[in-house]
Amino acid sequence: MTDDPYADPRTLRELGARAARWTLRGAAVGVAVSLVLLAVTSPKGATDTAFALGALVFGFGMFAWATAVGLGETLDGVQNRLDVSSAWTEAGAREAFFVLSWAGAGWAFAAAAASVALGV
Repeated sequence: MTDDPYADPRTLRELGARAARWTLRGAAVGVAVSLVLLAVTSPKGATDTAFALGALVFGFGMFAWATAVGLGETLDGVQNRLDVSSAWTEAGAREAFFVLSWAGAGWAFAAAAASVALGV
C-alpha cells in the first residue's frame, strides 16, 4: 500500500474529469473571445489575439502552479514562523492554478481551432 493519492485509479479518473471540464470551459471562452474580436478586427487578428490571450493564461497558470508546488511548504512555514494568518494554502493555490492552466490550454486550443474553421 502506498501513500501516493495519485496511485489510486479513481483519483486519476476524477482528476482527468476535472481537467476535461476546465478545458471545455476554457474552450468556450476561447471561441467567445474569438467571436467578440471578429467585431473589431480581421479573422486572423481575432484568432491570433484570442490564441495569445489563452496561451498567456496557460503560461501564467503553469508558472504559478509550479511555484506553488515548489515553494508551497516554504510559504506555509513562513506564515507559521511570522504568525501571520491568511486564507492562502498550498492546496488552494495548486487548485487555482490547475484551473487556470487547463482553462488556458482549452482557450488556446479553441482559438487555434477557430482559425482553422475560419480558414485563416
